[in-house]
Amino acid sequence: MNTFKIRRRLVCSAVWSSLVLLSACGGGGGGSDSPVTPPPPSAEVPALSSQCQSNSVARLVQPAALQAGRNQELSLLACAGHRLSQLRWEQKEGTALSALSARSQSITLEPAAAGSHRFELSYQDELGRSYSASLPLTVAADTNPAALRAVLRGEPSVHAGGKFSLRAWLPGLNETDLAKATWRWEQLEGPSLDLAGASGARLLATAPASSSDSLLRLRASADLGDGRSASGEFSLLVQALPPLPANPLFGSDETPSRVYPYKASSTRAAALSECIYHPGLSSSNPNNLCTLGKLPLLGSASSIGTPTVDEIMDRVLVSNDWMGANFERFLREQDVHGDFRRMLASVTAVVIGGRVRPAFYWSATGAIYLDAANLWLTPEQRDTVSETPDPRSDNGSALNFASPWRYVKDNRHAITSLAVAKRASRSLEDVQNALGSLLYHELSHAADFLPPRVHASLLGSSSRVYEAVPAQTASEQLNQRYPFFSLEMRGLARVLSYGDTPTATQIAYQPEDVVRFFSQDRVNDDYSYSIASGNSFSREDTAMLIEEALIQLRLGVWRDYAITNKLSSGGNSADLLVSWGQRGRIGEAAIRPRLDLVLKELMPWLPANFSAGLAAPQALRAGASWGANLDQAALQAGKIKPLSAQQRYNEQEQTTRALLRGSR
Repeated sequence: MNTFKIRRRLVCSAVWSSLVLLSACGGGGGGSDSPVTPPPPSAEVPALSSQCQSNSVARLVQPAALQAGRNQELSLLACAGHRLSQLRWEQKEGTALSALSARSQSITLEPAAAGSHRFELSYQDELGRSYSASLPLTVAADTNPAALRAVLRGEPSVHAGGKFSLRAWLPGLNETDLAKATWRWEQLEGPSLDLAGASGARLLATAPASSSDSLLRLRASADLGDGRSASGEFSLLVQALPPLPANPLFGSDETPSRVYPYKASSTRAAALSECIYHPGLSSSNPNNLCTLGKLPLLGSASSIGTPTVDEIMDRVLVSNDWMGANFERFLREQDVHGDFRRMLASVTAVVIGGRVRPAFYWSATGAIYLDAANLWLTPEQRDTVSETPDPRSDNGSALNFASPWRYVKDNRHAITSLAVAKRASRSLEDVQNALGSLLYHELSHAADFLPPRVHASLLGSSSRVYEAVPAQTASEQLNQRYPFFSLEMRGLARVLSYGDTPTATQIAYQPEDVVRFFSQDRVNDDYSYSIASGNSFSREDTAMLIEEALIQLRLGVWRDYAITNKLSSGGNSADLLVSWGQRGRIGEAAIRPRLDLVLKELMPWLPANFSAGLAAPQALRAGASWGANLDQAALQAGKIKPLSAQQRYNEQEQTTRALLRGSR
């Protein structure tokens, strides 16, 4: 069996990713005319308490009293032999408290003032039996509000073996004083955790293995060096994985995120839980991947072929409700041309997770998996998105050239990066360019595997997604009719995209060598050369063509790509010297026929002459810095416009960090 996981080229933003997880919710399965044997009567389940008693299903861990101005976590842990699902924490009384993880087994609260509150907690066990409990909460006043205090923020639950991040804050402290702080992280209780990933106020770590739900209690302490100090604690719920198959679809290096159907009442909710991001999925021994009859493509199930926003949202899995709400707003307000709704016809589901990194499409499930870093609008939402870096972070660090890229509009960065420490908000319009480019890329993969021409024939199909892929996909046609030529770039792509060890010859390549390999070929990015093991052609070639073309023609955003010297540690990409580069390479005459081929196959609703709207590419100024090439109008006027502080930060977040880590 061949299934393909297609990941987008790495884009660094100010925060990063998530690996949360999905509790098994049953669902699916065919009907039967055989009589159903009723389950034996079960012993009485005791009332929810802090301890697992005989016949207990779960236990609740919460502070005796909450403290104003501090973070505090409430966690529901499954008792031995049980699994929990359908979680919901609903506030019934008191001043509203923000609980962004209100459909997971753990929530974190940060009350601003003293008061009395009451939550209603509801959940189900592995047999589908429902439970509820009333939780009165008392918040004590802060007796010394002027004192320095530390607050820890992050997603409060993670699956065993999953990567996570936490960040400590000193509210009210100015940036100058904050820069003086030295931090120390320690574990107070729970299964042993490696704290080597602690760096200043941020902790990056991997949750320990655990056969049962358990709590990690962590403390972060700050010393300002002037006699002032503060500390805070965080209780992280480590959720045990369900029994795993011999060959899990999601291996130990990519533990699935905890996700759930955004619309719990959807008729597809059970199938979504079972078929898309469950840790028990396997492609062999046994192959329990779902068929298109069980979870059809959106385009097959829609009566008009193009799914409505409501139909799409019925197929969304999230790790927090805000992700689904923001995605729905994006589709309703920003998809003005209807491209995304039409392209979503080629998927079975959309996963949005705070620990999904990098984003990808997988033909094993037919779903796209999106990083929630592209969707947060408030700092509180951003707190639930992991800062764990892309796993391709060290690829190509030994090579002696760089290939920076960025999106620009009106000679400025088209994407604005916001520092985590600023705790800034952003609008839906602010995420349009980053999320739009991501969706065009990932949905191109989905349509490449299952193009619109086959959707109607797949309704009720007994085939799995990868079994339904037709002959002569767009990527295969592209390879046959308009192949790329450079074997050197194809070899470098194995290093940059898949982490192959570079040869001595590859390490010796200088920027001028790479310019010679790349500039005369007919691809628009070096990621286009990425060919997965066992394949003879690239699927990234197709996705990169559509991504750059659509982001220019629909949003007026251009893509810069260049070959430069290697970025040294401590440097900034803005200071790299351009050996060769172009703005809008997608407009090259040699590339246009390749683009037309894939557009006709994957986006047949577009007019035949759609690519004629692309502008001719602009040459970047060789010998000038990457930063100076941002403002082409200034260069053409004989001026070099210094970058603003924000522009240099954009470079640091969007390009520098990727190049220093050697990732793509």
